[in-house]
Amino acid sequence: MQDITETIFNVGYSIWNTLIGIAMTLFTTSPTSANSTIYTTAKTLYNALMSISLPIAITFFLIAIIKDVMSTPPEQQVRRFVQSSLKFAVLVGILANLWLFMGYIMQIADGITDTMNIAGNYELSMSTDLQSAIDEVYNQPSTKTLEITRLGESFNEVMEEKGTHLAQKAILFLGAAGTFVMIIAAGLSIINCAFQRIIKPLVLLPFSTITVAMASGSHEAERIATSYLKTFFGLCLSGAFMVVAVNFGAAIVNGGLIAFNMSTTNLWEKVMYIVVQNAITPTVIAGLVKSADSTIARFF
Repeated sequence: MQDITETIFNVGYSIWNTLIGIAMTLFTTSPTSANSTIYTTAKTLYNALMSISLPIAITFFLIAIIKDVMSTPPEQQVRRFVQSSLKFAVLVGILANLWLFMGYIMQIADGITDTMNIAGNYELSMSTDLQSAIDEVYNQPSTKTLEITRLGESFNEVMEEKGTHLAQKAILFLGAAGTFVMIIAAGLSIINCAFQRIIKPLVLLPFSTITVAMASGSHEAERIATSYLKTFFGLCLSGAFMVVAVNFGAAIVNGGLIAFNMSTTNLWEKVMYIVVQNAITPTVIAGLVKSADSTIARFF
């Protein structure tokens, strides 16, 4: 049964390494490198909305300048008008090159993600603590012996010890099976998030023409445009966060989260700690990856 338990753990780790290998490729794939049809669709929608961006910018600019000039003292009206006009001219220049500008944002995020990917390791393997616990459970010698003079009492002690050994083996086996199931579910969930990480910026990209055009208006419109750019950059940068989350998860499984002294820890505690850690960690990693967008949004 020891071989079966170890095999289940190792097969689970192999599946994880395969699935996360695919996910890591998606994490580090730039939205600009996505399927040509997807990227072309985003560009087509962008061009369609670009045609109305200048009228929107002019409209918001006129409303804002009338409001600002009327609310400004006469001696400052000329200066306010010049400032607003320069701002509008810069904005028109940005709109004319917005696709290139948004591409630069994605390149910056891609560079950060690539750096994180090179520095980390996502592969799982049988840890020393897990191997030690399995060996100790399956190879522990019996400490109880039958004594003829105390046959009944000794028999009960032997059966109690064997029952304890059997329970520990069952927990390890069930832990291996649970880890296997959790790994598959978590791996598929992470791949799903990896696909969304590529698609979300492309879905949001066409609307940049409208939000940036609105920045020619009041301070509230500027805030909306700024918030949009932060959100867009956060979506592009979420791949780096996902890479970090997966690498931390691998470190937890391979090295442990809490510093246990495995040489002195009670065997029951050791088994429960190893089983819970290996079964729960893939789910924790998947949860961190799912929360990448909301977590990154707090940075900005």
